[in-house]
Amino acid sequence: MKKPLVLHIATNLNGGPGRVQLSILKFSKNNASSFSHEFIILDEKHIKSDSLELFSEYSDCFHIGKDEDFIKEKIKQAEIIQIDWWNHPLIYNFLINFTFPASRMIICSHVNGLNRPNIITESLIEFSDIFIATTKATKKHPFFQLSEKNIDHRKKLRYATFPIDFERFGTINRKAHEGFNVGYIGTCDYSKIHRNFLSMSDAVDVPKIKFIISDLHGDKDNVSIEAKKYSSEKFQFTGFVEKIETILEVLDVFGYPLNANHFGGGEQAILEAMFAGLPVVAFSNPCEEAIISHNETGILVEDEQGYSEAIKNLYLNPNERKRIGMNAQKYVKEELNPSKRFQEFEYIYKEILEYNKITRNFKTLIKKSEFSNSDMGARLFIESLGHKGSEFLQSFEDGLEVSNNKLNNIIKKVERGMKTTTKGSILQYLYFFPNDTFLNFWVDLISQEDEKVIKPRFSKNLLEKRL
Repeated sequence: MKKPLVLHIATNLNGGPGRVQLSILKFSKNNASSFSHEFIILDEKHIKSDSLELFSEYSDCFHIGKDEDFIKEKIKQAEIIQIDWWNHPLIYNFLINFTFPASRMIICSHVNGLNRPNIITESLIEFSDIFIATTKATKKHPFFQLSEKNIDHRKKLRYATFPIDFERFGTINRKAHEGFNVGYIGTCDYSKIHRNFLSMSDAVDVPKIKFIISDLHGDKDNVSIEAKKYSSEKFQFTGFVEKIETILEVLDVFGYPLNANHFGGGEQAILEAMFAGLPVVAFSNPCEEAIISHNETGILVEDEQGYSEAIKNLYLNPNERKRIGMNAQKYVKEELNPSKRFQEFEYIYKEILEYNKITRNFKTLIKKSEFSNSDMGARLFIESLGHKGSEFLQSFEDGLEVSNNKLNNIIKKVERGMKTTTKGSILQYLYFFPNDTFLNFWVDLISQEDEKVIKPRFSKNLLEKRL
C-alpha cells in the first residue's frame, strides 16, 4: 500500500536544517514509517556541493529548482504540505506569489521565532492548519500566550523535536590530550554567539586552556579575526568540520554561550555534545533552558563572569565534569531517542490527515496586499518582522521623500542580528532584491552608523559565499 506523502517545502539543504532533513529521510526509510517524504528546494543556486553529496542516497526525494506547474502537481499528489520555515526571503516570496491547490498545511519552525529577524508572524500561524514548534521556548511567543485572543493560535500549536542521527558518529571515545579543551561548534556569527564570547573565554583562569571553535559555515571573516587580539595559543579555529566527532572526542567541556536574542531552536550542537558525554555550559536563555537541567545535565549561567567561573569550576572538579556529562548522555539517549522523536511528527501527521484539504492564499492574510516589483523586497522584509518591525513599516509608509531623522536614527542603530548576511537580515533581503529602493536606503543608513561591520561585509562575493 502506498504511503501518504508529506511534501516539504524548504529553501536549501545546507547547515543544521539540512541535517534535520537528512535524518527525516533516514528514519522514514529505515523504520516502520507510516509516511513517505519528499522535498521541494527553492534555492537551487546556493546549495553546497558537500550538501548534495550527503543527500546523494536520497536524490529521488528532492526536487530542486522546479517550476510552478511541477510544484502544483506535487502538492496535488501529497496528503500533507509542510513548510520548513525560518526567515528566508525565498520562503516569503514563494508564499506571496504561489497559488496553492487544496491542501493540508503544516508550518514547522526550525527557529524559536521569538526574536527578530526570525519572528513567527500571525500570518504564518493563520496560514497553517497546524504550527509545529521544535523548541518549547516558542511557547513564550505572545501569539501563543494564554488569552482569549490567542485561543485559535494555541489550538494550532504542537511541539515536536527533530530526530538527530546520532548513529552517524559511531562510538565516540575520549582521546588523551594536553591541557584543557573547551569546544564550540555552531554559527560563529554575533547574530547567535554572545558578543563577548572571546573576552569571557579569555577570562577563564585555567592553565593550558584551549578553545576549539568549529564554524558551521566555515567562515573566517568574523570571530576569528577579532581573536587575533588574544593569545594565539588560546583559540583554535578549525573552520567547517564534517566529522564533528573528531572534535567532540578531544573536548573536556562544551562551551555554548549564545546571546539572549538568538534565533536557535532545538540546538542540535548542544544535544550532540550531550550525546558525547560532555558537560555543557550555556546561558540561561529560553531555548537552552528548554534543553538543559541546571547542575544535572549541564550548567546554566546568568552572566559573563558566571560563564568563566563555571568552566573553571569544571576544570577544578573532574568528578563533577564526569557526573554531569554522564547525566547528559543518559538524558539524550533515553529521552531524545531519534526513533521516539520521529514518532512525535508521525502522530501530528496522522492527526492532520483528519483535516479537510482547503485552498489558501497567503497574500490575503497581509494587511496591505498590494505589492509592486519595486518594493517587493521591502514589503516581504516588513512582513517577516511581524509585530516587531514597526520602525521599518513607518519608514515605508512615510516614503523616501519624507525625512524623519528620529526614525532614521532608530534604523541606524538596529541590533546586530539584523545586520548579518543571512538569517533573514536586511542584507539577505537586499541580496535577493538588489533593486529594492527601501532596502537600499535602510542598508545605507545602517552603514553610516556601523561602517566597520556593514561595508566590508556587504559584497556580492561574500554574500554568495555565505548563502
